[in-house]
Amino acid sequence: MFNKLEKKIIDLKGIISCKITGNNEIDEIHIVANQNRNPKRIVRDIETMVLVETSKKINHKKISIAQVKQDDKVTTGNRIEIISIHKENNNSTYHFKLKINDNIVEETINGSIEDVLPFEVVDGLIQSIQKYTNFDGKIIVEHVLITGINNEIIIVQLIVYNSNKYSGEKLLGSSYINQNLPLAAGKACLKALNRRLDL
Repeated sequence: MFNKLEKKIIDLKGIISCKITGNNEIDEIHIVANQNRNPKRIVRDIETMVLVETSKKINHKKISIAQVKQDDKVTTGNRIEIISIHKENNNSTYHFKLKINDNIVEETINGSIEDVLPFEVVDGLIQSIQKYTNFDGKIIVEHVLITGINNEIIIVQLIVYNSNKYSGEKLLGSSYINQNLPLAAGKACLKALNRRLDL
């Protein structure tokens, strides 16, 4: 019910995740934030956002904040796991089987013959993520690179644009190929998106 307001609050500086409880009225706002800002300033920003979005004031006592180190891994929103990724023989059709939260999702993406396999896999995975999650923005594949002494590492570089931001955030992920290039490309993509999937 408060999804739009939660997304607005998450976009405030220093906030990692937000959960609002209540039915027609807000009971509590629970925040996970980094340690870069004073909690009182975060609370004031949230009070302002609630007032602007709902035209109602909220008591600061209803806002609870947990601050974590920037490097700590925080799971927010959707949990995504790759079950399988494979390409059909002799054509550019890719099959994705993903677990998003508690749901199993299967998606078939028809790629382009001109594009190379790892790029197609990353692009197809992103299409699936944007279709089945609540990510409000745009993810663009900038580079997909195979490197290492024996070409055993794949690196994926993405640009993520949030719906209300003009500048893109560059993200990087990598994975060892281990004789399974489609799966490695998918894992590298998820590693890049790991801390931005509001996913």
